[in-house]
Amino acid sequence: MAAQRVRPVWLRPLGKWWPAWPQSRRAKWWTRHELARELRVTTRALYNHVRDRQEVVDLAAQRMVEGLPQTQWDASRWRESLREGYEEARAAYRRMPRAVLVSLDETVTPSEVPASRFLLAESMLTFFTDIGLSLEWALAMRGAFLSDVFAHALLIDYRYDRGNEAVRQAMGQPIPAGWLEAQPDVEAPLSRGAASLPSSTSDDMFAAVVDLRIAAIERLLEVGVAGE
Repeated sequence: MAAQRVRPVWLRPLGKWWPAWPQSRRAKWWTRHELARELRVTTRALYNHVRDRQEVVDLAAQRMVEGLPQTQWDASRWRESLREGYEEARAAYRRMPRAVLVSLDETVTPSEVPASRFLLAESMLTFFTDIGLSLEWALAMRGAFLSDVFAHALLIDYRYDRGNEAVRQAMGQPIPAGWLEAQPDVEAPLSRGAASLPSSTSDDMFAAVVDLRIAAIERLLEVGVAGE
């Protein structure tokens, strides 16, 4: 057994396997005993190939970074490029939505972080500054980008991809239609009006988020505060 074999197994909680697992496994990543059992080896055999649990975490983190897109940002067509970057990042995290929670449960060894992780941040900051944002605003927009992608992957796409049609329709409404029907006396005219509109898909909702970010950047550039 090689260490490379450990990485995809360790990543299983982050992707499509998660919903079928017992609740006890959803609260944490693999323990060494669970990992050894999944690989059909003894715990001692597992540690003949990796030093300790931390090395497994570091290997898994490397695999996650390898799966992230190396977006080719283009400031000369920044709106289209930003949309492409959003879609590429969303596609990556849609495949492993719970990867966004890893930093809450695990700590990666700083010296083991792949260089490509540094380049991801640097290339995005360069893109935002090249279109005219100050470094401060570039940092803010990068934070917004990550928040948008992570939140959509975990809170929207994760449920949308696994839910039935009723779940999907409810996700595009401020208050699910079933709740409104169950409590007709509650004053919520706008929410009731929204429930009667055509349902938004997860793609529609994500596109709206990107539109909002583009509009925000346009406004910053228009009023001339972006470079201050």
